[in-house]
Amino acid sequence: MRGFKTILIAAVMVAVAAFAAAGDMTLTRHGDLYRIAAADDGLVITATLADDTSAEYVVPGTAGAATSALNLAVDPISKGLFVIWQQDDTVKFASFVDEGWNGPMDLAGGSGSSAANPQMVLYRAVDVVEEEGDDGEIIEIEVASTFLHVTWWSFTEIMDDGDAFYLPIPVADDGVADPDAYDGVVLSELLPYGIHCDGIEDAAALAAPKLFSDPQSGFPHVFATDFNECLFYILQIGHDVTIDPETERRRHTIILRHGSTIPVNTDLPLDSSMIDVGHGLKLVMYWDAEGAVEYITLDDQGSSDVMSLSIGEELSHEQAVELIEGLAQ
Repeated sequence: MRGFKTILIAAVMVAVAAFAAAGDMTLTRHGDLYRIAAADDGLVITATLADDTSAEYVVPGTAGAATSALNLAVDPISKGLFVIWQQDDTVKFASFVDEGWNGPMDLAGGSGSSAANPQMVLYRAVDVVEEEGDDGEIIEIEVASTFLHVTWWSFTEIMDDGDAFYLPIPVADDGVADPDAYDGVVLSELLPYGIHCDGIEDAAALAAPKLFSDPQSGFPHVFATDFNECLFYILQIGHDVTIDPETERRRHTIILRHGSTIPVNTDLPLDSSMIDVGHGLKLVMYWDAEGAVEYITLDDQGSSDVMSLSIGEELSHEQAVELIEGLAQ
């Protein structure tokens, strides 16, 4: 298995980057709509294609299983389908490529541990590198790679005693995914420092790593909570171009860059709080209060005072949350 680098500052020239968030449905650029849902036969993927045809695929080994946190991604190059989901105490992965299924396989959990809250995005990075040709002229070479970036929360007994994990899965141009190419990594172990605290307890909603794209850099990022050090943190998932020692071909490797580390005020109602993250690596945390939704904004420079939106006839709870989440955009 390959490892990947962790650095604090780096610069990589990205020519083109495509970020596709996964959920229980996804729409391709060609107008094909894919959905995944639990049914009597198991997890069923339904495709409604732009040419007015449709297709259905049943994920093997899922009939009668208790499944949740469904994530579906579609590779625009190979048309391969990729699925991760939570099943009992495991996170599972399967792919459908060239009219056949690969998997399901366990990515995490089982054997005395539990894994939950998986999330996945598909990302294609394209870098342009310069090389001196045989005639001495400088030529430009394009290097392109597709990755599935996957996160989840692993724990033993309760959510609070766990950690956020990250795993990149390379996808070849023929759609074949390689979940064994890299080792999964505990994200909190990559942080440059911690703070003294008594820990965060009873805040299961924060035990859900989030993958998102930062519009400023174009790179995917991962947000997670360190319950032991009372930190929110964001890491940038970057890519570097290296030369494969066996094939001598250029390839992308993963670089995790420190993006932001934010101390958590444990006096806030963390057990009922929700987090949204967005532009400029800014966080918005909000929670329900009597007749209102209260919230704060946070970044690595500090946090705001607690603010409040009253709800009632003129402003519903849903509208208040939508307005608050918009502060992260």
